[in-house]
Amino acid sequence: MNHLESLSNPVINHATLVSVLGSYARPNDKISDLIEKHQIVPLKRGLYLIADSYQSSRELIANHLHGPSYVSRQWALSYYGLLTERVSVVTSMCIGRSRLVETPQGDFHYQAIPASYYSIGIDSIQQDKIAFMMATPEKALADLLVSTRKLRIQSSNAMMSYLEDDLRLDSDDLIKLEASYFYDFAQQGYKSKLLVFLGKAIEGLSELRISND
Repeated sequence: MNHLESLSNPVINHATLVSVLGSYARPNDKISDLIEKHQIVPLKRGLYLIADSYQSSRELIANHLHGPSYVSRQWALSYYGLLTERVSVVTSMCIGRSRLVETPQGDFHYQAIPASYYSIGIDSIQQDKIAFMMATPEKALADLLVSTRKLRIQSSNAMMSYLEDDLRLDSDDLIKLEASYFYDFAQQGYKSKLLVFLGKAIEGLSELRISND
């Protein structure tokens, strides 16, 4: 598989793959051969994954399947260790349309949000030799709340109860979050009231910890 060794990104589109296979008279036939030998995996029309890179690349796959997008919500919270329950679907936020993309490598769910809210609270995460876009811990939590249908929270106390009782998040993890970021998210005008209550809940948790020390 020497013809693929020069690729720095394990997720490749059809044009790049044809270019790499330029020495073959019929590169599309070679692509079919690589698929048959399980050396590359088709993700969707015109997009492939180098097979032996799968285990370390699900976040990168998510970035490429539908976009612009960044990994967030349950998957990101689990990545950061805030959510202990097993997460099987890679969850992302996107601009455009919400959708579920089913691939041989698993399911990828995308939730649409306004562009102004989308553009803040995103990090580039380096993992081994690849990099992918993911929400910060604060944005991942905010995204989970704003994307939860019919969520009605009317106070910071109710918010804390929801975080601890419904989402089963640990207060020792929540206190590490920066409350001011939630106010920054709220200023983007998308579900602002909910995000302000989230900021106040985290702020109140920090104040309670200080008073008890």
